[in-house]
Amino acid sequence: MNANAVATEEVPLSADAVWKVIGDFAGIRKWAPAVMEESVDRSAPEGVVRTLKMPPDGRVIRELLAAEEKYAYTYRYIGQHRFASEYQCTIRVIPVDAGKSRIELKSEFTPRPELNAEEVAGNMQKSVSGNLKAMKRALGLPKE
Repeated sequence: MNANAVATEEVPLSADAVWKVIGDFAGIRKWAPAVMEESVDRSAPEGVVRTLKMPPDGRVIRELLAAEEKYAYTYRYIGQHRFASEYQCTIRVIPVDAGKSRIELKSEFTPRPELNAEEVAGNMQKSVSGNLKAMKRALGLPKE
């Protein structure tokens, strides 16, 4: 993967409080209400796979849980991504102190060769930034 998009922000909540809302690979709808449907298959041949149905047309996305640790997980896209030939994202919460933490989203990807790489990078940056805003909203924090 040869490109990335990052969104990060310090929030006035403990890492435990933030992780309870955004840290469940099988519970993305806790912070991403735009997802129409979600399911998780823990016995898929690839490993733990999350399937999401997305608006407005019901497009289906499949994601493999690639790594998991305290306050972080990484998932990889399974199948054809709209913008990237390879794609993975890490969601991480970094404790700052007892009442503060930093949320970090990092997407790593290889733009599909038939697409404009700068446009793909822009779309990926919008995606991680939008996800961070949705997480903050789910945490009861202002978007900006």
